[in-house]
Amino acid sequence: MWIALAVVAGLMAVVNLTQVFIGRQPIKPSVSKRPAPQLRRESAAASVMMLGVALTALHLYWGGLLVILGFASLLIVRKRSTGS
Repeated sequence: MWIALAVVAGLMAVVNLTQVFIGRQPIKPSVSKRPAPQLRRESAAASVMMLGVALTALHLYWGGLLVILGFASLLIVRKRSTGS
């Protein structure tokens, strides 16, 4: 079960990393209302977080640090985009 979680989280990290490079959503791009720079910043933070989840699922517990860093940076990016 842990391997399946690691694989799914790894795939999510790859999708987010793809969004960083192309600047748009590969799945349902017409639904996204976010500008490309914001999408890239959020995707980069989410990619780090998902990589941490995958590493933690593989029992590499320092991956938890990546989860915390990725989540914190995602919160900061979203807070700055709303102007609060």
